Amino acid sequence: MSDDFDIGGKTAEDLLELYFSSVDFNNDDFSQEEMDKSMSYLKAAADKGSPEAWAELGACYFMGYGIKQDEILAHDYLEKAALKNVANAQMNLYCLMRDKAQTDEEKKNSLYWLNQAVENKVPSALYETGSLYYHGIVYEQDFKKAAKYMQLSAEANCPEAMATLGVMYQQGQGVDKDMSKAIEYFAKAADEGSYSGLCNLANAYMGGLGVEQDYSEAMACFAALVDLDEPFYSPDLNDPDVRADIALVFHQTNVYEMTYPMAHHNLGIMFQQGLGTDVDQSAALYHFMLASENGYAPSCLQAGSMLYAGEGIDRAEPEKAFEYLSVALDAGIPEAKLILGIMYFCGEGVKEDKEKGIAFLDELIAMGNVTAIKAKNDLLNN
Repeated sequence: MSDDFDIGGKTAEDLLELYFSSVDFNNDDFSQEEMDKSMSYLKAAADKGSPEAWAELGACYFMGYGIKQDEILAHDYLEKAALKNVANAQMNLYCLMRDKAQTDEEKKNSLYWLNQAVENKVPSALYETGSLYYHGIVYEQDFKKAAKYMQLSAEANCPEAMATLGVMYQQGQGVDKDMSKAIEYFAKAADEGSYSGLCNLANAYMGGLGVEQDYSEAMACFAALVDLDEPFYSPDLNDPDVRADIALVFHQTNVYEMTYPMAHHNLGIMFQQGLGTDVDQSAALYHFMLASENGYAPSCLQAGSMLYAGEGIDRAEPEKAFEYLSVALDAGIPEAKLILGIMYFCGEGVKEDKEKGIAFLDELIAMGNVTAIKAKNDLLNN
């Protein structure tokens, strides 16, 4: 192995430098031969007893980067490095043990290495500790302690800690409620690439929460969340190619948790109501459908309603409307029963079932829905 890649008599430090200068996990064109060469440098550095190499090799085995995933080898290398006080190895060892933990005792045992990483002021460890206190996981919920660790992590430039601190100042959790500080932290988090920070900043601009209401800024933030270069893009939803692409967009973007569908939903609302832009029903439906395809129930209600009415498209699409509205109803949104009731009664997009249609409307009427009363009367009198 050594001769093939000119390892020769190089020191561990030289080999690590060669590894870091050659490896590229994010390059799809990085060949297996190039990867093997980079990993040979790392393994050789580890064989020479470098704690930093142990830490990196353990992380690679843990994540399956450049090498077949192996949790046993990951644990061995990470533990060797952690015992040498390599801070990032301590954090990764905690994550490995936490993910494998089946009992409360095993979870508590993993905390030893988290605490070691905290002592070494690892930003992600400070954030993780704050999160545990914030959510009451392992530790008893304590917002003041959560705020303490989030503050330390934010000072170490952790974007998600900044975003969480923003929420804590917004809600008055462990700190005095202060919307100006909340906005400050949301903006800092967004600047550092935090999707949750950017989403909260967008919501603040949209609702005028702690900042002057600014729909244009809100739209720009939401567009950035979904990697949309042109916020005012208005697609032709009658084009089959555009419709086929909708289900693929989510898998082609780098998005954090649920901010993606939520951002599309809010963009849909803004186009639908003309907030910060002209009213554009086609663009509104486009964004609602993108969010719906990723399971966001409020958008399923909106998209289903628009497809049923033929808004934003040339003609109504009752079958697709029924699909979205059913998802909304299953997610606990009773308003979906209004159109679904009509569709069942009339046999639109679904097999006719007048009894079920009326039952849906009666359930809404019992909840005080005036529109359902009118819909029922119209159906029975026509």
